[in-house]
Amino acid sequence: MQGILYDATKVKVCQAFYGICDYAELSREWTDGLWIDLLSDRQLYKELTYYIEHHTFLDEMKVCGYSLCDLYVWQMNRYNLIKDTGKNPRTCNKEKMAMLAFGTMRELTKNPEEYRKRLEYGQGTDKL
Repeated sequence: MQGILYDATKVKVCQAFYGICDYAELSREWTDGLWIDLLSDRQLYKELTYYIEHHTFLDEMKVCGYSLCDLYVWQMNRYNLIKDTGKNPRTCNKEKMAMLAFGTMRELTKNPEEYRKRLEYGQGTDKL
């Protein structure tokens, strides 16, 4: 067919995104929900595309002063606290932490005040 242009970019991004989420052992329900939200948020979709292409964060998007890199570090700190390691070992799935950062950014854009409090309050550990 002459004159028809087909852009397969979203298909490729979708395949790569689902591949990462499968590797990260994230549920299909969670992955589907995030994918739908990514499609409706241009900035977050741009961040994901950049992440897939470069395996690092673009970090242009900021919500309440937080970027994806900030949320990634927050996820890593949560992992370290839960695993009680104090550092991220080889067993830590970095792709999962990155995808959870995207999920947290999604929630932060939907409920900025609630999630800002979660981020700023800390991990819920006792303080002296």
